[in-house]
Amino acid sequence: MINYLLNQVIYATRNPLYHLNMRQTQPDHLRRDGWLILLCGIGIATLWWLTESLLSGAAYSERYNTVLIALFFGTLAVMLAANAFYILSAVNAVQQEMVRGTWDILRLTRLPANEIAAAKFAVVQVRVWRMVAFELTLRCAVLTLILLPSLQVGVPLAITLTITGLLLAGMYALEVWWRMRAVVSVGLLLATRFANPTTAVISAAFSVLVLHVLQAAFLVICYAVLLVVLINEFTLGFIFGLPLCALSVLGGTYWFYLHVATVALNRLGRHIGSGTAQR
Repeated sequence: MINYLLNQVIYATRNPLYHLNMRQTQPDHLRRDGWLILLCGIGIATLWWLTESLLSGAAYSERYNTVLIALFFGTLAVMLAANAFYILSAVNAVQQEMVRGTWDILRLTRLPANEIAAAKFAVVQVRVWRMVAFELTLRCAVLTLILLPSLQVGVPLAITLTITGLLLAGMYALEVWWRMRAVVSVGLLLATRFANPTTAVISAAFSVLVLHVLQAAFLVICYAVLLVVLINEFTLGFIFGLPLCALSVLGGTYWFYLHVATVALNRLGRHIGSGTAQR
């Protein structure tokens, strides 16, 4: 997973702006740090659960429930902090170019506006990589604590729950990456529209809040349908409806963040090309 995600922002290209900003980046160090953070988080969660299960004599305990709930809400707090970090990094990347006076020079070159936008987009993602790895690790730790004490059930139900669980777990983990790309793209776009970095940050924060409200509304609808499916227990609607609901959550979340990032980057490219970026 780490290699796949990192390869999306560190890639072969002839874009000179990309190479200029990435000249001091060491991909091997980023890859090493990502794997180290992820494996340490999963390892600590696994070791804690094994110790707790041996001491309590059961897969579940009151302390287990308390830690799992605390860790889950901790990931929500980290998500908010990470969003702020992504926004600040995106705004700072553009503001640095404007302060140094290189923003106008970039637009006078033959480099297409969409390539300028793509280069800044990739560079900011590299800068926030370790925060992404940390946030992803926390979520993987939550998934580890949920999966380890899982109970075995009947074959048809086990297959249904396994597929559903894998889809929801994939969404829960990958949402970190999808959201980061959407937040960074929005931050870059608004940083070019406002000369004042504070205004750009506030506007980006408000935009991200709106994104979360829309995402929450979509998830509420999906989980409401999921509850209706759960009522019809052990029926064909239950066996096939449960994975379909989970697939809808996964696909809808991916499409939502991808659409936001695509629209923001397209507008950023047009904004740069028009020469109306604020100075």
